[in-house]
Amino acid sequence: MGPFDILAEQHRELEERITALDADAGSGSGEPDAWLERFEEFAAMLRVHARLEERYLSPLLARVEGRARAGEEAEDHLAMRELVEELEEFSPGEDEWWARFMALEDLLVAHVREEEVELFPRLVSALDQEEQHGLSHSFLNLRDELVPESNAASGSERLLEEPRWDF
Repeated sequence: MGPFDILAEQHRELEERITALDADAGSGSGEPDAWLERFEEFAAMLRVHARLEERYLSPLLARVEGRARAGEEAEDHLAMRELVEELEEFSPGEDEWWARFMALEDLLVAHVREEEVELFPRLVSALDQEEQHGLSHSFLNLRDELVPESNAASGSERLLEEPRWDF
């Protein structure tokens, strides 16, 4: 399994979860507490995924495509982080909450498509087999380290690092 396969698997799960959240919330079915718990699980998963990308993908992107391109990727992550934090402050169902939820869904889908269609193929061609293996190992180790924290869903500890602009 290549390093970007790990991220792509996470993308699929994030997309499935946000689509299910949207469908459940839009239909008004289900218990609000259960729905909120599923949203918190989605938010924790998004934080873990973003941290993986910020820790390992961003420096690689800066090296291969330059700091400006890495900065664009960091801006996407910052926007997603801010939207999740705002969603956690509002009550689900409010107009302001829905606007932010839809913005998050749109941003996530666009971000995933850009990475998988454009970015990952360019980065994998810039890495030799040893670098790919090392990156896969790093992704797996950090993911395994962060997953227990994300399952706690306490919200007290941030899993996203502050954006770094000094690549």
